[in-house]
Amino acid sequence: MIGVVVVGLGNIGKVHIRALKELEKENSNVKLIGVVDQISTLAEEIAKQYDVIAFSSLDSALRNPQVDIITLATPSYLHSPQAIQAFEYGKSVITEKPMATTLAGAKEMIKRANRNGVRLGVIFQERYSPDIKRVRYELIEKLGKVYLLEAELKWYRDEKEYYKKDEIARSWRGMWNTEGGGVLTNQGIHTIDLLLWFGGEIEEVSGFVDTLTHPSIEVEDNAVSIFKFKSKALGVMAQTVSFIPKDSQYRKIRINGTSGFIEITDRKISSIKIEGITKEELIGKSSDTLSQNIDLHKELFRDFLKRYEENDDFPINGEDGIKSLELIKAIYLSSAKREVVRLPLNFDIVI
Repeated sequence: MIGVVVVGLGNIGKVHIRALKELEKENSNVKLIGVVDQISTLAEEIAKQYDVIAFSSLDSALRNPQVDIITLATPSYLHSPQAIQAFEYGKSVITEKPMATTLAGAKEMIKRANRNGVRLGVIFQERYSPDIKRVRYELIEKLGKVYLLEAELKWYRDEKEYYKKDEIARSWRGMWNTEGGGVLTNQGIHTIDLLLWFGGEIEEVSGFVDTLTHPSIEVEDNAVSIFKFKSKALGVMAQTVSFIPKDSQYRKIRINGTSGFIEITDRKISSIKIEGITKEELIGKSSDTLSQNIDLHKELFRDFLKRYEENDDFPINGEDGIKSLELIKAIYLSSAKREVVRLPLNFDIVI
């Protein structure tokens, strides 16, 4: 039996619970043991709803011998210390992004997990979208030599409704010490993860970040950057949480190769043209997936728990998860110093 506890019961924590309960119905070896939240009444309410334990603290959950894995859906600055605490109890951890707010914290998580012989996984659920998986594993190789990757994230976050929504939001969102960054670190990190997944490692980056439309926050609400991949391909990215009108928000990634291009809008293939292959051949296999409403967290947890059961490493482990965080820190450093930054960074950055 793989016993799991969900830590943090905000919107994402509730997504974790629903996904795990669905998997519990499908697999008798998976069991949601309980939940943890700093608001005890919320933990008790949700525990009663799902017939699980409402642990009074993370420590009490980690002391329970039935618990093998905790999932972290807490504010970003808690991911590293809570994961490290779990590792010292011999528990494995699956954490929401960013895995930590600093590179030092992320590196310590990896070191402690390895030292204690447990597993660390990072939640980048967009990799489990059927169209995105198809691009990565089937279509990108048909593009010939990939020479340019482009990404746009045009979202909107309201100061009052998001950054200052309630006491908990005001306690950590919009601040360097607790959120670790703005649009890049919080909203745009999934796009960055996909760029790295499609294009491979990056060796040089230059960028600018600024706070242009949210005067009450410290972190950036707009960012632009250009990359040079190790493959010699180039990349360009623009991200914002200032985009108006709100009902027109989107995320777009375009991969350009010597034989054609693929464009992904949000999680779906929106345009594709490859020389020598008809549109029907390219889109035909994908059309069935476009209309499916797939729970990506559920698919990620399914994969992670299967690997755990088979005594394999998590498919997106700490070494994989830190790559997007390192690139973000390099963009911040480039913007601050007004210079091109080379990767990997050979020192710890706390910004």
